[in-house]
This record gives sequence, C-alpha cells and structure tokens, in this order.
Amino acid sequence: MEIFAVLLIAGIVIVLEHYIFSHYVLRGLTYTVRFSTNEAMEGDTFEIVEEIVNDKHLPVPWVKTELSTSRWLEFSGTQAARASDTRFVPSVFSLRPKQKCTRTRQVTALKRGNFKLESVSIVGSDLLGLVSVSRALNINESIRILPAPYEIGEGEMSQEELYGEITARRFICDDPFLISGAREYTGREPMNRIHWNSTAHSARLMVFNNDYTTQNRAAIVMNMQKKPIGDPHPIIVGDTETYIKAAAFILDMLAAHGAETGFYSNGSGGIHEQGGPDKEDYMKLLRVLSDIRNECDIDFRTFLEQTDTADIYFRDRTDIFFITPYIDEWLLGFARMMRKRGKNVIFYCNDDSVNDSRIIRIGRVSRFYYMND
Repeated sequence: MEIFAVLLIAGIVIVLEHYIFSHYVLRGLTYTVRFSTNEAMEGDTFEIVEEIVNDKHLPVPWVKTELSTSRWLEFSGTQAARASDTRFVPSVFSLRPKQKCTRTRQVTALKRGNFKLESVSIVGSDLLGLVSVSRALNINESIRILPAPYEIGEGEMSQEELYGEITARRFICDDPFLISGAREYTGREPMNRIHWNSTAHSARLMVFNNDYTTQNRAAIVMNMQKKPIGDPHPIIVGDTETYIKAAAFILDMLAAHGAETGFYSNGSGGIHEQGGPDKEDYMKLLRVLSDIRNECDIDFRTFLEQTDTADIYFRDRTDIFFITPYIDEWLLGFARMMRKRGKNVIFYCNDDSVNDSRIIRIGRVSRFYYMND
C-alpha cells in the first residue's frame, strides 16, 4: 500500500511537473545576441555576446540555443556544425528564477563580406528531460568584414612606378607651407617672407623659397570578366578574393601617400566610387571592396568605352592600376591612349600567356596566384 502511495505521488508530481514546464519553461525567457563591433578586418578576432534572461519565478534547468550564421565566422572553443555556407553554434544554459546569464565567445573572421546572425533556435526542457519545447527567433545583427591587403611586395610598388616620368599638373602658386630653402630678395616679396637668419649669414636680403606641390589622383580598375570574348562570365571565386585583396593593398599604399583614389569595376552592374586621401574615404572604399560579389554583367571593353568612365573619371587621374585576369590588344591600346594623355598605367595580371616584354613598356606586370587551403 505504501509503495502504491509513493508511486501515485510520484506520478502526480511527474504529471504536474510535465504540465508546468511544457507550458511555462520558455515563458518569460528573453534572448539577445550582439557583436562587440560592427566592423572588423579579415583575420581579426572579435567577440560575440549572448545574453539570456529568465524573468519568472520558475527555474529553467536546461535550455539550449543554436545560432545560425555564416561558415566564414569561426567560433573558438565550439564544435559548430556546418551545412553548406551556414554554421550552427550551440550553447547550453541553466537558469535560476530571476537570473540573467551572459556568455562571451571569441570569433575570427575568415573572409571579407557582410555577415548576419540570421536566427536562433531555443529549446527548453524540465528536470527529468521529459519536456522539449522549442521556439525560433529572427535576429537582426550583422557585421562587416573588410578585406585584408594581399602582400604584393615592395618591388612591384616602388615610388618610381607610382610617381614615374609622367606629365602632372601643378598649382600655379607655390605652397606657403612647403619651404625648400632660401633665395635672394627680388623686391616683389612681402616683408613677412624675409628669411632673417639667411640674411644675417649672407649679408644681403634673403626670402623663404617655397616649392610647388601637386596632388596625385589614382584610379584602381578591377576587371571581373573572365575572358575578353563571349559573354561576360565572372572570374572564379578564388581569383575574385585575390584581386580584392590586391586592390586593398594598392588602396592602402595610395592612402599612405595621401593620393586621392577612385575605384571602378565592371562587376555588380558597374561600380564607380570616389574617395579622397583622408581616413574616412579610405574606409569607404574598403567597404565597397567588402561588398563586391562574384558577378560580371558588363563587358570590360564596353565599361571602359563609356564616356563617363574614360573622359570624366579618368580625365584628372595621374595613375591607373588595372587588376585584370587577361590583357588583350584592345586593353593595350587603351593603356597607350592613357599614357599619351600623361597618365602612368600599371597592370597586375595573372595571365601566364602575357608577353612581359610587351607589357613592360606600359607598366609592370605582377602575377597573383590563388593558394587553396
């Protein structure tokens, strides 16, 4: 009789526990997740913060969350399952009544792009593991990963190449902030330009000698077309990533020299983006590179022959950098035309069939090789 009573009480407790947890285990439970930053560089490590709050008087002995995100975000210390381009990241929590739990994970960005935390699946259970209640939540949290520069090498990026023997416009007036020495007073200079130290040493009136300056304005042109003939099929994904890293390297170098830069590409419907020499413009162009998709819907020749591209965007450029998978006769002719207009043209290409001796008269050829991990 006593055994029967114990079993009856146990059965009532189990039924009551099952009823309570099946109805209330996820009630009053809130889940949030965020990145520690909204922008990072490819290869950087940052944090993702999960926060779950049990706002009721009932404990939650076991709750599991599973984040759905890109496979290019690698979570340290987590055995995350992958399916195609999606990574599933699990977490297990145990919460007392009115308790908040925060968990921080280290994440490494493996690739450039815009990545989202798409959704999370939450599963709650009771003390005995008899109840399983699930709920799916949409998440609107994203991070932009900027491309890391591809180390082309200093030999291909010498100062002579970037600022070679080209015709460059300069300002009519000298730069009052750029002093290159002293010269003799001619009678036309104002008194505040007199160099008194030099005057005392030479025993005659001397004035500051100011030099002339000019601003280099560069253009980076990336060709997303695989071949010069036929439909404009895009290049393979591996080359796309390599070219974007190379463009980031050139952009980094130009920013270090304070050159105003424009970026142009025949991918994603055609890209024309301008940027100045300051840091914010440099970051803007990096964001453009991070958004590029492996698409090509405009023939490269058509893209360059457009009046607004060749005459407006290239008109005031002093240096043009071509990143292209091929170099054909038309592209050589276009480069010669740009050279005649006083522009320095440099090619970066991974076409092994290109004759280096023919290209070297126009610019230096660098070869990129995509290395598969």
